[in-house]
Amino acid sequence: MNVLLHYFMKQLEQAEKNIFLDIDKDKWRAGYHLMPPTGWLNDPNGLCMYQGEYHVFFQYSPFDAEGGLKFWGHYKSKDMIHWEYMGVPLFSDQPFDIHGVYSGSALIENEKMYLYYTGNVKLEGDFDYTNTGREPYTILVESNDGIHFGTKKCLLTPKDYPEGLTLHIRDPKVWKENDIYYMVLGARAKPDKGEVLLYCSYDKINWKLKNILTTEQNFGYMWECPDLFELEGKKILSISPQGLQQQQRNYQNIHQSGYFLLKGDMTNQYTLENFTEWDKGFDFYAPQTFLDDKGRRILIAWAGIPDEKGYDNPTVKNGWQHMLTMPRELKYKNGKIYQMPVKEIEQLRTQQIVIENNMEVVPSFELEYDNKSGQSFDIEIDNDVVIAFHKQQKYFEISFKGALGSGRKSRSVTLEQCQNIKIFADKSILEIYLNGGEEVFTTRFYPQNGKVMLYYHCDTKYCKMWQMNRYTIGRNVV
Repeated sequence: MNVLLHYFMKQLEQAEKNIFLDIDKDKWRAGYHLMPPTGWLNDPNGLCMYQGEYHVFFQYSPFDAEGGLKFWGHYKSKDMIHWEYMGVPLFSDQPFDIHGVYSGSALIENEKMYLYYTGNVKLEGDFDYTNTGREPYTILVESNDGIHFGTKKCLLTPKDYPEGLTLHIRDPKVWKENDIYYMVLGARAKPDKGEVLLYCSYDKINWKLKNILTTEQNFGYMWECPDLFELEGKKILSISPQGLQQQQRNYQNIHQSGYFLLKGDMTNQYTLENFTEWDKGFDFYAPQTFLDDKGRRILIAWAGIPDEKGYDNPTVKNGWQHMLTMPRELKYKNGKIYQMPVKEIEQLRTQQIVIENNMEVVPSFELEYDNKSGQSFDIEIDNDVVIAFHKQQKYFEISFKGALGSGRKSRSVTLEQCQNIKIFADKSILEIYLNGGEEVFTTRFYPQNGKVMLYYHCDTKYCKMWQMNRYTIGRNVV
């Protein structure tokens, strides 16, 4: 163990001391969303199923609730309901990752787990850290049990990437297809164009650039967190592009996350078509997917957004910030991807609640409304959060009147009809699913008390509501 690693482990032990004992004292700590034990969380990393268990790694800055030096935190579960926090398996403790163990992915093969990630190095001096002063490395580390990890290996250095790029190259996603290993890396080309580097390998160690995936016209200046997978016979390229300008109800956040249909041969001639945003809410970024042993393609994202202005997250004062979305199962139909929470989430329902107008509830519930009439409706929370479908104007919107939005105002989507809606509230987060997952909104909100008032402007006889239990989270730090 090197001196730096020993220091970080001691600091982490102190930072995480008694954190799980104090969770219920914080009115905004979520019950059924994975969160940082303390400090800051962002991208989900290394999502996989290994030896019958789900593994969720995540970008973790335990010493600073406003971000800072990035490690990987780690949760695992047999059923996505009962979780164990496994501590920090990857620290920034090597010359090639000294300023951050950045995002990456997991490959499972022959009872071993292979984690690929970007090691971040920022040189001291007067640099812009886009074209000068930054060194991105692609790193591999292996495990025989999914808990203990061996020596880190540097696979790609800044000299190995193609010419014409800035120094923003990161977030490897690795998979195997037809006996060939593939890796995609997000990149920012010069002067300012987002693209994805596609590599191939026959041994998981030595990688060769195979193709560059991008659009003919500039589509943002940087593509982060790429993911390339197949769903119902369609090739999907998921990216988080930065630098898109808002177009009416599209691209309303400062940065976006969405997917292209990839037509043709990804290693040769191809086209990227029909970019579609994954989520239209305020808080969704850096999604990653994986296959489980039931054959489901499951997505988890960061329920947050980088670089947002005008938003003041009040949980920073409580020593933590951000969380992950619920796991979502993806299905391709009607020309797009539908998303719904995995079936296991239904196990968290405790009791069905009798619907009344002007009712007070704990903000930990699932609410379902079948809009039999097809007409406009709205549901309000604390006379502040307005969740509304506007039939005549053909759009759906979530908006804030006051403090519960913490500086935010509204997000919307064009929608011809809203046949049904599911609203999942979990203390300080809302996930809203329309028409069986045709459109989704993920948004933080901040009730001031332990309960909220619900006001229904819809036909309540078609509403169902359940109180939701919380995940069981144990601590098993190795």
